[in-house]
Amino acid sequence: MMLRTSDEFLSTLANIYTCHGRRGDKGKFLMALLTGYFDESGIHEGDHYCVMAGFIGNDAQWGAVAKDWIEALAPRRNLHMTKLRWKQHPERIAPLLARLGPIPYKYNLTPIGVWLKWSDYNAILKGRVRERFTKPYQMLAQCCMAVALTEVIGSDDIFFLLDRQEGMRREIMHTMRDFVFDRIGVDSRIKGLDFISRTNTVCLDPADYLAFIIRERNIDKSSIKTTLGASILGSESNTGYGGRIGPQHLQWMVDNLNADGFAPDRPLPKQVPKRLIHDLMKNPYWRGPK
Repeated sequence: MMLRTSDEFLSTLANIYTCHGRRGDKGKFLMALLTGYFDESGIHEGDHYCVMAGFIGNDAQWGAVAKDWIEALAPRRNLHMTKLRWKQHPERIAPLLARLGPIPYKYNLTPIGVWLKWSDYNAILKGRVRERFTKPYQMLAQCCMAVALTEVIGSDDIFFLLDRQEGMRREIMHTMRDFVFDRIGVDSRIKGLDFISRTNTVCLDPADYLAFIIRERNIDKSSIKTTLGASILGSESNTGYGGRIGPQHLQWMVDNLNADGFAPDRPLPKQVPKRLIHDLMKNPYWRGPK
């Protein structure tokens, strides 16, 4: 039933956006499934990171990944990296992750990941720009989209699907979707942004796996988690796209957002300058190490 749910959902989405009325090419309609790890309290310093990551592929690729993933994952229904018993049963985790990690690369899904350090965010950006527009969740989502548009998809169309969120994250992302995509229409290749529940598909599992290991790798490259999960990072010839948003890129954001009226002590501008939205979405404001 899980395979049918995952396969039918993605296939239906692809069919809707490439139907005869739109005259799209189903093979050129890509879907990016993304999720992340965050600490919304922002209390962590030092080596703690916020991460958003996932994979991009077309309908046929995702269908093949879902089939293999479900077989390799059985009898589990979904992979939740934080729920694995790393200390108690590493001997069970190792073969599971070794089976799952290569599957996205077997079908040529494209990995993408962006991350930032909490200490950089707190020192440079927090409190200096309106937080409504600069929460780490929103920033990293925009960066992943920018990377997909500028470095991955070429002339293809793309639909962004994110792990369904609750509370502030959900409100922020819905606001961004309504404003950026519906009112401004940043890029005609972006066909939409929506949210799906992880309980309804295994296709968000690879994103969870990748985001978790990117965070763990940045905290401790030699940890048992990083070591056992290394296969999701791909090979030396396929390291994916993305990188860290460093201090200089965060400062760039502060300077540009404040110049356009987003300082905390200033009235909010009636309209977000279209130039700024295009700069953020189409020209990534970071070039960190991949």
